[in-house]
Amino acid sequence: MQTLAFYYPLNLPFAYLQPKLAFNLQPFHMTKPLLSLLFILFTLLSFGAQGQTNTPPSCVITAPHNNAYFQEGKSMTILVYASDIGGSAANGTVSKVEFFNGDTKLGEATSATNSTYSFVWSPLTAGTYTITAKATDNLNLVSTSAGVKVMVGTDVAPSYGLSACKGKYLANIIAGNVPSNYMQLWNGITSENNTKWGSVEATRDVMNWNGADVAYNQAKNNHLMFRYHVFAWGSQFPAWAISPNTNNLLLSPADFQAEMEELIAAAAARYGEGIDQIDVLNENLRTHAPATQAFKTGLGGAGATGHDWIIWMFTKTRQYFPNAKLILNDYGLENDQSAINEQLLIIKLLRDRNLIDGFGTQAHEFNINTLSATQMKSSLDLMAKAGVPIYVTELDVSGDDNIQKTRYQTVFPIYWEHPAVAGISLWGYESGKTWKANTNLLNGAGQDRPAMTWLRQYIAGRPDVGYPFCTQAPLVTGIDDEVNTLKSAPYPNPFQKVFTYQMTGRFSYQIYSSTGALLESGTATEKVTLGENLPQGLYILRVSQRDTTKAYRLIKN
Repeated sequence: MQTLAFYYPLNLPFAYLQPKLAFNLQPFHMTKPLLSLLFILFTLLSFGAQGQTNTPPSCVITAPHNNAYFQEGKSMTILVYASDIGGSAANGTVSKVEFFNGDTKLGEATSATNSTYSFVWSPLTAGTYTITAKATDNLNLVSTSAGVKVMVGTDVAPSYGLSACKGKYLANIIAGNVPSNYMQLWNGITSENNTKWGSVEATRDVMNWNGADVAYNQAKNNHLMFRYHVFAWGSQFPAWAISPNTNNLLLSPADFQAEMEELIAAAAARYGEGIDQIDVLNENLRTHAPATQAFKTGLGGAGATGHDWIIWMFTKTRQYFPNAKLILNDYGLENDQSAINEQLLIIKLLRDRNLIDGFGTQAHEFNINTLSATQMKSSLDLMAKAGVPIYVTELDVSGDDNIQKTRYQTVFPIYWEHPAVAGISLWGYESGKTWKANTNLLNGAGQDRPAMTWLRQYIAGRPDVGYPFCTQAPLVTGIDDEVNTLKSAPYPNPFQKVFTYQMTGRFSYQIYSSTGALLESGTATEKVTLGENLPQGLYILRVSQRDTTKAYRLIKN
């Protein structure tokens, strides 16, 4: 049995431990299972000792994604979702969000649009950087985001996927080989089955990453967003750990925890630099997964909180993945708000400990096909009460050609335009390669079904906001370029109170938030002055005259 050296700072609650802090550290030695037990025990005890008088604000970098690439001399839009709701303590407010490159503060924002705080870092210089953010609430409690590693180089930033420039990623799955049209359609990747525990470690202590490598390397090499799905799930687990016949645990809880930690550590060693999001736990609600009870028993049981096993999973994952967003993922939510409320109660415990970064909804066809737009929005609004971004993780919609298109037209815009939704992953698109019948978006000849044609048109019609994967004209990505080279440009930019735009003749204009929400529109002749009622933040101004449209990035300080 492996023995590890563990260091702890004397006279400090364990919850305050962070890497690389200079404390007087005292070593002791313990076996790995004992270390796992003490890790969660210290977290729980320190939490109780502090008293839950205030929940830390959430602080999640939703753009850029981990492993993103930018061209030097251009700009980078950093978006942070920060909220002081969703925990056990009374709701508060966020007073400011600070943006950092390593230890260097880049700037701060004191106002948000729909809980999203923005900062534009410009001009960029070549290098590799780790971005973090800190959110401070009205009681001066500070939380720090998971890090995001990005690269800036001399090459032009690539443009991938239908949603390039449109403000959110639109991702899909890779099951085996990478489809030839993948990069034209999608800009994020989930490995469908090859990162599940049963696939990775079918034989105890023998890790098989071959299938996972295909998906991960495609994302890593092309700077796409990569989601790891999943660590703990009461399905597709190794038969040596849980009986596939009875769903009963076959190991002692101590051994089960040790094996789970080994899986997390192995994934971190192999993919830690490039993962953006992790489904830490999948289908925990009710009997959604057949062996959930075995995981619950093996990972520590209900304990004092009622969900100690879930806290253990998120604590361990955060320990090994400081630069990934941690997600609690399930299905059966949009059509069952009682299930959403059950998930919110669990998320409260994770929010209290600053262990969760996203509310994951699978959004499968059997839950969303027949919902109205009003029902869908109501459920997303309820999910947003978690105080963290919503990640749509496995979207599919079924039906014949006409029905599937109509259903996409009903539900997809609600997801895309909801301000709490940070991105969408679809669960397959090729004919004969989706897990549910008639959810494919391409037919057997590889041609668009009507829903896919509509989806292309809908995404193309969304405003260009400058990210992700944006290199297209006429969007200008550098503030200096806007001021110095365009004949017509808003001024001043950045601005403090108002800005002015002028050009010859009559033109129309729209102002969008950093997440793509239309805030103001109108027409003018020769000149218009705008922005007086906008809070501080990042905005997109679109100006159209006859067949020409230009977009400008604006900053109000």
